[in-house]
Amino acid sequence: MDGVLGQPTFNKSSNYVPQSPKKSRRLIFIVFIVILIGAVIFGGKQFFGGKSERQDESSISPTPIIEKIEFPTESLTETPIPTVSPTPKPTVAPTAKPTSSPVDKASGLDRSILSVEVQNGSGVTGAASKASDALKSFGYKISAIGNADNTDYENTTIRVKSDKSDFLALLKKDLGFDYTIGSSSADLSASASADALVIVGK
Repeated sequence: MDGVLGQPTFNKSSNYVPQSPKKSRRLIFIVFIVILIGAVIFGGKQFFGGKSERQDESSISPTPIIEKIEFPTESLTETPIPTVSPTPKPTVAPTAKPTSSPVDKASGLDRSILSVEVQNGSGVTGAASKASDALKSFGYKISAIGNADNTDYENTTIRVKSDKSDFLALLKKDLGFDYTIGSSSADLSASASADALVIVGK
């Protein structure tokens, strides 16, 4: 049956049931709530999940170890070359002669009280004078200088009077600085003009 002009005609057998505006609004509201809850869940998951992932990443990421490598530095200073100084040769100090003091410190004998005659038994000119000068430097009193009975004396001979035998060792010591002493004795004649006789040898 035709309806009124401008209005739809419905067949009784049709299943179309017009919906009320309230039901459609409720459906839209439910869909909106579902979308809102989904958005909140998704956003929270992104926020909290991302934060935890970042924390995990920060905890998992290894801390870079920086080792301090020391490089050997070469010294640019020049090593001084040791200078080899020549070893000094040992100097042999000459045997010191006694001082000019006539008194011997060791024995206490006074050389100036002993008169000495010096004779040349070597044949070398001036040998007696040289020996007398040496004896004078020690403080002896030289009474005479001359030639011996021969010129075959190899070494120097010393003779003193028996009462001056204390001076025999002192004469040997003093003359031993310059001469090789051959024989020495305290058998000079008591009538000799000097207390001691020194015959210079070769």
